[in-house]
Amino acid sequence: MRFIYLSSVVILFIFTAAFQSDKIDNIAGFIKQGNTPEIVKLCASTVEMTVMGQENTYSKRQVEDALNNFFSKNKPQHVQLLHKVNSNQKFLFGVVILKSTGGTYRIAYTLNETEGAMKIIELRIEAEKAK
Repeated sequence: MRFIYLSSVVILFIFTAAFQSDKIDNIAGFIKQGNTPEIVKLCASTVEMTVMGQENTYSKRQVEDALNNFFSKNKPQHVQLLHKVNSNQKFLFGVVILKSTGGTYRIAYTLNETEGAMKIIELRIEAEKAK
């Protein structure tokens, strides 16, 4: 009985970690596509957002406008998932390098359990300094 319980807990942990990892990868894929609507669906009602050094708290609608503006000037060409943290079920973090028509950018995003689901609570878009 104890073995069955322990096995169930381990399997649940593995599936949860795999699902959370998929969220990070999915967002990287949406960035590669420049898919603003799908990114916005994963946002909390307010998001701490920094675009090229300008930081503010944005509503979902403002996030959508900012991302549409960014992607209209920077068509994605290549995305590399640089870093991912998924060791805590209630906190996820990903960093991608975006090569676009307008330059190379580092995009970092943080997800936290908010509103009953994992949501983007912070999004940072900065010029990539490392070459």
